[in-house]
Amino acid sequence: MIAQTKKVGDIELTALSDGRLATSLDVVLGMDRAEAARLAGTTGDNLHIAVNAFLLKLAGKWALIDVGAGDSMGPELGRLAENLRTFGVAPEEIAAVFLTHIHPDHSNGLIDASGHAVYPNAELILHETEARFWLDRDEVSGENERIRRNIAKAAVATAPYRHRMRTVREGEAMAGVAAVALPGHTPGHTGWLIASGKESLLIWGDLVHLASVQVARPDTSLVFDVDPQAACATRLRTFDRVAADRLKVAGAHMDFPGVGTIVRRGGGFAFEPEA
Repeated sequence: MIAQTKKVGDIELTALSDGRLATSLDVVLGMDRAEAARLAGTTGDNLHIAVNAFLLKLAGKWALIDVGAGDSMGPELGRLAENLRTFGVAPEEIAAVFLTHIHPDHSNGLIDASGHAVYPNAELILHETEARFWLDRDEVSGENERIRRNIAKAAVATAPYRHRMRTVREGEAMAGVAAVALPGHTPGHTGWLIASGKESLLIWGDLVHLASVQVARPDTSLVFDVDPQAACATRLRTFDRVAADRLKVAGAHMDFPGVGTIVRRGGGFAFEPEA
């Protein structure tokens, strides 16, 4: 399945697949590998996680939350634009792209192999802290090689959009879509709260990468986190909030389509996918 649609009030939300990201349990920090393997139900040497994006129909206009990896991360990824067309929406019809953060599997799909905009008519919207961290400084200023590499990639991926890029703070960015700061994975990592009428849903980006591990143990971070301690604190705080509010959530790396609820169970948390 490449697409699944639901309604959030008057807003149509469709989960779209960009493919699968190959990784391993080596990315887990601060946990014995045997325990990580037990939670994950696998030895973890050949682990794949979903990469999801979300299409919104807002007052007759189309918007995307994240755009996948493009052709930058191997043949199992970069399928979003094709799946979007299969769903019946041309990339040229996308009026806005909201980024949860600027990591390659979320933003490299902004451009094609020639560096041209895949979404030529879209306004690019992201948190001002995220833009400042990745786009407003030179590659050499990065604190480590991973960050330096991603600064360089971010500059290339966003280049065709810089004249139509809008940065926001926490709060409403567009009617029905509000930014929720979820810092840690990256400094400006952002959830997008979709709300219409009495219904709402939080698209939380990379709050969780490995659900089988991090939902059971939300104090577990990954090597991808810029600030692992802050990422864990944000995850715990967000789990508390969405469980208490019974707020539906959607994640970029939850099993497709990635929509469900966080509930309290046995002194901890569990993810219940929406049927």
